[in-house]
Amino acid sequence: MKVKQFTENEALWLQLEQELLAKQHKLDEGSYPASIITPSFSLDAFALTEVLCHYQQLTLLDDFRQELGFETQRYCLSRFTQKQQSLSYLPLLRYYAITIRKYGANFESLTVEELLRTIKGLDVETYNNLLTIGSGDLPINKQRAESDLIFCSANDVLATILIHIKEETEEAYREAILYLNALLEEDFPKSYSIFYEGESDLVRPIERLPVTTSHHFFAKVLSYPSLHAALVEYSYKAMAEYHFYEDVADEEAAMPSTFAVFGLGLYNKSYSKLIIDYMEICDADHSPPTEYFAKAYVERWGLTPETLPIFAYIVATVPTVPYEPFFEQAMNTDENLQ
Repeated sequence: MKVKQFTENEALWLQLEQELLAKQHKLDEGSYPASIITPSFSLDAFALTEVLCHYQQLTLLDDFRQELGFETQRYCLSRFTQKQQSLSYLPLLRYYAITIRKYGANFESLTVEELLRTIKGLDVETYNNLLTIGSGDLPINKQRAESDLIFCSANDVLATILIHIKEETEEAYREAILYLNALLEEDFPKSYSIFYEGESDLVRPIERLPVTTSHHFFAKVLSYPSLHAALVEYSYKAMAEYHFYEDVADEEAAMPSTFAVFGLGLYNKSYSKLIIDYMEICDADHSPPTEYFAKAYVERWGLTPETLPIFAYIVATVPTVPYEPFFEQAMNTDENLQ
């Protein structure tokens, strides 16, 4: 059925809504876009999304985002919100800004900024709430966390995380990394900025690796061996293909977990699986730090039967690794050649 039939006949919409809310539908993904079939109706995913946008049925929009994935919904939301930028559609504009931040690609942050400007023009209070509180979906203890040692806060619309260390102790950094790990259990954006306020200026010994406050933070956490398990946990929670730290310049794009993974990889050879898992996920074509790590890894551990497979895996993953004389020197041993 066509969108127009539902937008011009509210009785049809109410019947469709009732069947959808009662979960009386099934998906037929044999074609693109998928078909949604209820006892009374059959619509394709694009048509259904447009109807849901028209009636601002945000609960059902979120349900079908989970069932069909965000990309189908993003396409329809983009078209619909470009046409409907009035105060009456403020809830939908707000919904789109939040969902595209959480589930869209890293580069779509520009769309979020554009949506926020539109929202500001329609309703300053809603705009201010998004900037100060975020979506409101985060539990209060993860939106803000404070103790005698730290103050942390997160905004899932701006995709920002603040970590303020009040006292430079191991326990303070333990609380901070545990907060990060707990936050990433929520539906937080996969591309985000970390703003670290502490005294550490530590960096990893990797030439050209971007130096940011988040780099300083993870280097400091790494200095406490008892926190390494928490860093591994953070790394696996943070890795996400096509996503990057937003506090790192675009030309030096670093996937979330980069500073933790590289730091651990240079601390102990036992973290080889973590390195491989990182390389499997990372969009190395657009992430120069992976190439810098290849050099640092060989400088730190040399090339041996133990480390050579890891080095080969890194080289096979990245677009290019510039020639360095010590690569040849490290390789040119009887053991390696054999």
